[in-house]
Amino acid sequence: MNLSLSLNLNLNLNLNLKLDGLEMDWELQFMKWADQWWSSPFLDGMIPWLTYLGSHIGVILFILLSWILTKQRKTLHYLIFLYAIQSVVIYSLKFLIRRERPFHFLQEIASKLSRGPGEILDPGFPSAHATFALMMATLLAHWFPQYRIVFYIIAGFIGWSRIYLGLHYPTDVIAGAMLGFGITKLLLRCLNISPSEKIS
Repeated sequence: MNLSLSLNLNLNLNLNLKLDGLEMDWELQFMKWADQWWSSPFLDGMIPWLTYLGSHIGVILFILLSWILTKQRKTLHYLIFLYAIQSVVIYSLKFLIRRERPFHFLQEIASKLSRGPGEILDPGFPSAHATFALMMATLLAHWFPQYRIVFYIIAGFIGWSRIYLGLHYPTDVIAGAMLGFGITKLLLRCLNISPSEKIS
């Protein structure tokens, strides 16, 4: 029984490693190909700083600004609660899956990171920046639906910047964006927060 269990565990582990290798391979090939036509000195200098719009610092500033403008403690509590839930989900997945970041395999892209303020290099899947960017965009789209396209475009740019810098695979960003959008929408529905409860 123990031998059979051991064989099954080894088989599953090897299969998962092979599947993960295939997944990483096509994503690495895509990132190498894309870097050849979208990379530029201007973007190399600008994006390491703009990507911080989706960082923890960006989220904290967003929460504080929302509280200052609404002058409602309830809004502050909602946003802190949402931020906490997103963080628990993201970092649980990160340290459960422990996916290496692509710049370890893409030395030509890794050099871009030296032009910014630095990064906290925890495991890559899912992208926290993409999650937080979609969280903020979804909230703003809920409050100001007439500008929702602008908010989602900015969030998409932040997610793309993580791929540009070699900090995340495309699937890291897609998963993070889905979490950011889905959890925020769910909270808005569960707490019955209407669009009238917005920044004014």
